[in-house]
Amino acid sequence: MARQQKGARASILKRPQPDADCKSAYIVRVRFCDTDLMGIVHHAKYLEYFEAGRVEYMHRRGIGYLDCVNRGIHLPVVETAAKYRRTVRFDERIVVETTLTELGRVTVRFTYRLLRDDPSAELVVEGSTLLACVGNEHTPRRIPDDIAGMLCSGETHPRAIDLA
Repeated sequence: MARQQKGARASILKRPQPDADCKSAYIVRVRFCDTDLMGIVHHAKYLEYFEAGRVEYMHRRGIGYLDCVNRGIHLPVVETAAKYRRTVRFDERIVVETTLTELGRVTVRFTYRLLRDDPSAELVVEGSTLLACVGNEHTPRRIPDDIAGMLCSGETHPRAIDLA
């Protein structure tokens, strides 16, 4: 009997996991200051596009980053990866597809696909970031259950910002 109760409690306390709803798309127009002397987007700027996609992913699920900070929840990036496929130039529009792929007790991983915002939808960059949840003292802390639940939900706060 005690074993059944323990199993029931474990299933109730099970954390949500990412699924097909854990994806958002955000459109970015390349600014002149994003380009290098060759007129193409500088490789470091893609990390900024990843960040913009990640913040928008959270906004569309009702998670304000400043609200997290006010609760003592910080999500610094601890690992990045990017694979550059094609060049992008000033004033082009790209779609930043952000997908939550892993949610642990303390870490969260997002993957990104950046595509041309045109009929070709050509893949230009793909990558990932791993973030760790830390408190105000910069020590690891568990991602709160309410934040984990919202991260693993579909979009609840659609925004027209990427239609401009």
